[in-house]
Amino acid sequence: MKVRAIVDRIEEDLAVLEVGGEGSVEWPVKFLPQGLKEGNVLDVEFRINRKAEAEARAAISDLQRQLLERTKKMDEDKIP
Repeated sequence: MKVRAIVDRIEEDLAVLEVGGEGSVEWPVKFLPQGLKEGNVLDVEFRINRKAEAEARAAISDLQRQLLERTKKMDEDKIP
């Protein structure tokens, strides 16, 4: 999905963007193109990143497994 955003103003390290005629959003300037100025028109594209989702799920699953193993070991150590 592509959205058009217009730079309304820049306030210190935040840009106020008018987005698709639906309202505004503040966005850190450091994540926008260098040389950005008021009145610039930005084309923004949103895509679902399935690979990053899968990697995050795998990392969370691994952490859960590690915690479960650690908890089991602690429980075993408590048994006389």
